[in-house]
Amino acid sequence: MRRVVSNTGPLLHLSEAEALTLLSRAGEVYIPRAVDTEMAQQNPLWQTQKAAWIHGHALTAPYAVEAVAWQQAGLLGFGEAEAVALVRQMNAHWLLTDEAAARLFAQSLGILAQSSLWISAKVLAEAKAALSQLFP
Repeated sequence: MRRVVSNTGPLLHLSEAEALTLLSRAGEVYIPRAVDTEMAQQNPLWQTQKAAWIHGHALTAPYAVEAVAWQQAGLLGFGEAEAVALVRQMNAHWLLTDEAAARLFAQSLGILAQSSLWISAKVLAEAKAALSQLFP
């Protein structure tokens, strides 16, 4: 099964679009503690309504140390730093991020391939409708 790590942005945006459940089809979804905390700050109902298929996962040494170092150096926000470190710790297949800095940083570590993906509201709506027909 595919292991997917997400930072806050993709979860937040998919939640706002009422499309978070689509992510459950991507594989096993993991988030670090910082992302869990950021989601709770953005959505007061997060802790009680978080989908059971979203798994919190703690960082261990040396990955926790590198996440702190990246954040303290100003390279990444804490959620992004922990997400990148968690990808490395778990050897995850995918990193979901909407932050350009996190994407570029992950690329420099060999985690992400080149991408400049941007999705308009119209494309998102069309994709959501198509997926709803495929997976009722």
